[in-house]
Amino acid sequence: MDIRKKVASSTTNLPNDKGKDMNFHSQYQMVYQSFKEKPKTMLDVFIETGILRCNICRYVADMEEKGIIQLLYKKEDKHTKFKAGYYTTDKTLFHRVDNNQYNASEVE
Repeated sequence: MDIRKKVASSTTNLPNDKGKDMNFHSQYQMVYQSFKEKPKTMLDVFIETGILRCNICRYVADMEEKGIIQLLYKKEDKHTKFKAGYYTTDKTLFHRVDNNQYNASEVE
């Protein structure tokens, strides 16, 4: 019984263990860098990095909220032959957002 207690205590995550947090940041950075190389689909990034697509999808959603990634276009994916979105984090490729759009309330 003493052996089980020793094994259990040595394999459990300690509260100060930052393993999961560090893994998140390194994966997030890898996804960011991968999209910076050239416009890619989430499947392309999965194949390149090995990071699960569900994680990539979550990271892309977070990056979109922060404005550091943009959907450039949708076209047939070379792997699946279905329409897919191509994203980039390279700001030089971003579509220009026109901030001078008229507000409907201002026109009336």
